[in-house]
Amino acid sequence: MRGDPEAVLAAARLLAASRSPVLIAGDAVAQTDALAEMVELAELLGAPVYAEGIPSRATFPSTHPLFQSNMQRLSPQIRAALEPHDVLFSVGGDLFTQSLPTKADPVPPTTAIIHLDTDPWELGKNHAEDVSILGDPKSTLPDIVAALRRELGAEGLKRCKARLETARKASATRLAALHKEAEALADKSPVRPLALMKAVGDLLPKDAVIVEEALSSADRMRFLIPSIDSRSWYGLRGGGIGWGVPATIGVKLAQPGRPVVGIIGDGSSMYAIQALWSAAHHKIGCAVFVILNNGSYRILKQRMNAMREYAAQADHYPAMDLVDPEIDFVGLAAALGVKGARAGSVAEFREVFKRAVAGNEPFVIDVAMDRSFKPL
Repeated sequence: MRGDPEAVLAAARLLAASRSPVLIAGDAVAQTDALAEMVELAELLGAPVYAEGIPSRATFPSTHPLFQSNMQRLSPQIRAALEPHDVLFSVGGDLFTQSLPTKADPVPPTTAIIHLDTDPWELGKNHAEDVSILGDPKSTLPDIVAALRRELGAEGLKRCKARLETARKASATRLAALHKEAEALADKSPVRPLALMKAVGDLLPKDAVIVEEALSSADRMRFLIPSIDSRSWYGLRGGGIGWGVPATIGVKLAQPGRPVVGIIGDGSSMYAIQALWSAAHHKIGCAVFVILNNGSYRILKQRMNAMREYAAQADHYPAMDLVDPEIDFVGLAAALGVKGARAGSVAEFREVFKRAVAGNEPFVIDVAMDRSFKPL
């Protein structure tokens, strides 16, 4: 479905007049195979692009200098991200599912909203919108781009090009600093999440697919692990846990010619660890299950700590530790017919991971992760 021409023109005029637009690429972009159209719009505007807060697919190339990773999931953080921008254009994106209730409004009152979506229920549901467009991104974004070029004119195009060049330089600086930070953590034991994600990104085959249920260890991983096409990355839609192990198997069955890597928390994996038997039974080929073993449901500890209620005040988080006894994921995998290995350092992980992604069978890597959960 193509968006209404009058709404398309109104959106183009609002974007052309914007001094600092920002884009959100939602799951509808991947579902309609519109990554190329999304890139064209972003580059034309020179606008930063966030994936929606809890995406299920890759909706924008993570290696692109305009990519800003996933939108945050708390109102104050969303507000801080949107504050510099006078126009927000959500392309099939959620506005805004959050992790915890807060009193803050996520959208600044000075930020205009344009929303293109395939679902009429979502349009205007949570926030008053300046322009609402019912249509799919694949067919509607080219109309918006064409109208935007006309509305910008020569001077506007020059202004947007300057924004794009500024973004390219800022992205290069940010990535260099991030890689340096990750490298500085590479020798730490137990393993730090940032160092592990860099190791995965360094060694990942170009055609590999990531299934991500990393939760508390996912900070900035989208910048370190490339996802280029709409079927190269799958995330935890909705935020509930326990999906990662069977999802890794399902994605492998759907894309049998590509190696699939699941990056999954230890607590999450225990919801459906029996799925490993299915991986062995059906001989699914190269599917690597990277278990981030921090001995706890760390994401729940983080959430409770952030709420500053009784558990945080007493510094006691009941029923959230997977210890006494600790879970032997390598032994558990073996009992279900899947080979595995333990990695106590990034160097050990690199060696095991290289073998695993080069193989043709399911493989579990149990990584001994840092167990701290409070902000430094």
